[in-house]
Amino acid sequence: MKKRTVGILIYDYVDLLDFSGPAEVLTLTSNSKAEQALTLYKKNLLPTRPFEVFLVAENAVPIKTHSEIRVEPDLDILIIPGAPLRAVQSIIKNKKIKDWIIKHKNIEYICSVCSGAIILGETGLLNGKKATTHHLALKVLQENYPDIQVVSEGKVIQDSNLITSGGVSSGINMGLYLVEKTIGKTASERTATTIEFEYTLH
Repeated sequence: MKKRTVGILIYDYVDLLDFSGPAEVLTLTSNSKAEQALTLYKKNLLPTRPFEVFLVAENAVPIKTHSEIRVEPDLDILIIPGAPLRAVQSIIKNKKIKDWIIKHKNIEYICSVCSGAIILGETGLLNGKKATTHHLALKVLQENYPDIQVVSEGKVIQDSNLITSGGVSSGINMGLYLVEKTIGKTASERTATTIEFEYTLH
């Protein structure tokens, strides 16, 4: 089975759960029940795990979560977490970050958590597409990016290869949704059971 490389963008004042939730879901996902048991037993993650997760900062040097540092990997999936609106506003003014996100527009999935949808909206990639965000940021998203079809219902919304998720904890739902889309429902349910999370998209 293909191992997918996941980059999670981090920046000053990013919401911890926005990136740690999906990261925990994806790093604890396994290919089988037996591997899941070993994952919970061993100190280090199994080399056969289906996702390799990196934290990526503006300087383009991602921090590998469980071993060595590597220069920018070829990503299959990019996750953009949210933050307080002032922090998000400073990121959307950063041309280097916006261009870097746009450069990855054709990868398997680009995802946002919470107000990360505003960063994704600023790139123009969500124009003409359905998207969601934290309930307190829905109005901001709609008013600033009128070409986006903002959806207020649903924790996870997919339109083409773009996946947006609602509030902070919805990043966990989004992570489980990614597992379901890439590996299958059984793996997603197994991971949800492992982290004792009730997986729902609504």
